[in-house]
Amino acid sequence: MNDEQLARATLEETSALLAALVEREDFKVSELTDLVLRKGVLSRASDIHIEPHRRGVRVRYRIDGVFQDVGYLPARLHDQIVSRIKVLSDLLSHRREIVQEGRISIGLGAQQTDLRVSVVPTVGGEKVVARVFSVARAILDLGEIGYSESMLHRLRAIMFDLEGLFLMTGPSGSGKTTTLYALLHEINRELDAYCSIITIEDPVEFEFGLWSQLQVNRNVGLDFAAGLKAVLRQDPEVIMVGEIRDLETAEVALHAGLTGHLVLSTLHSGSAPETVTRLINMDLEPFVVASALTGTIAQRLVRRLCSECAEPVEHPPAKLELIRRLYQGDDELRFFGGKGCEACDFTGYRGRLPVAEFLDVDEDLRALILEKARTSEILHALLERGWYTILDDGLDKARQGLTTFEEVLRSISLREVLA
Repeated sequence: MNDEQLARATLEETSALLAALVEREDFKVSELTDLVLRKGVLSRASDIHIEPHRRGVRVRYRIDGVFQDVGYLPARLHDQIVSRIKVLSDLLSHRREIVQEGRISIGLGAQQTDLRVSVVPTVGGEKVVARVFSVARAILDLGEIGYSESMLHRLRAIMFDLEGLFLMTGPSGSGKTTTLYALLHEINRELDAYCSIITIEDPVEFEFGLWSQLQVNRNVGLDFAAGLKAVLRQDPEVIMVGEIRDLETAEVALHAGLTGHLVLSTLHSGSAPETVTRLINMDLEPFVVASALTGTIAQRLVRRLCSECAEPVEHPPAKLELIRRLYQGDDELRFFGGKGCEACDFTGYRGRLPVAEFLDVDEDLRALILEKARTSEILHALLERGWYTILDDGLDKARQGLTTFEEVLRSISLREVLA
């Protein structure tokens, strides 16, 4: 089966194809493994899971953040499949008691896709997870990510000043790095003659060839802080730091933002206001934070409704009451759902988009930072001014038919929004 045919096959059809392949007299484990990996890439999976299960070898893909089952292969094939993946990843196929990591490169037409393979020993046998990395997926146009027009306008205004510290926050897998890559791609395209871009990453997942990328290597003392100090001597205008994890990295990043550089990075916090207080609680000088920080985005990813089968839906009274409690606008409450079709593999969803809140650091917020205000105090001040929260963004996108109310609540906890 060629790539085009495999891409069109549903997961149910793929499961049947795998079952038929196992029954063939000329069956080869290499062919079976190749099909599982190729279909995962063609299905836009972010991760391919192959694990021992009481029903056999379980194969499933994480697509748009949710697991989709492909099926179960005979248990007798488990060790052969894992060994084949180890060979492709240049790992030790005879060692089954140790954790191993490697890479596989898969060519699909003219496009090359890398799989980062992790093999861990479990009680039932080795489990394999392959994370899918595609440069074509990694670099998106900023306008294609899914931000509102007003948020895009404000984001570009900050970016093209080419100074200060800008932070992305959100849980793992919320699209923070994807957004940063999109920002770098746009800056590189629009301002290539004026700026030098360099990134410090751990690890470098995608080699773009469009700007310089520095790999963290703690074995030789090259962590984020040391890398940031080094690249400041490389005449950069724009620096991306994979993550601010400690006080030293934060201090160097803020100093760089104050001295005529644009520094982009990520920080683990629950919301945009919490990002500000997280910096203050790292024992950074408030006046430095207030002067260098230009803005922050907090976001989550929700599944995008399939455009082919989306349709208006009615919610039961109890859910409508909850929606009215959460929604602050006066517009008519109208929501959508996906009934499922071939285009979305009958899930009702295809792709993901962010729900986000954008926090500009203006004079009012700088005053609160200098006072070392708590997160609750910052949030109260913002809401008094009619700040557009992540929940507002999510509900608006649900009303526009871009996602569902259920997806918004799945990504943003009720405890968080009803507090």
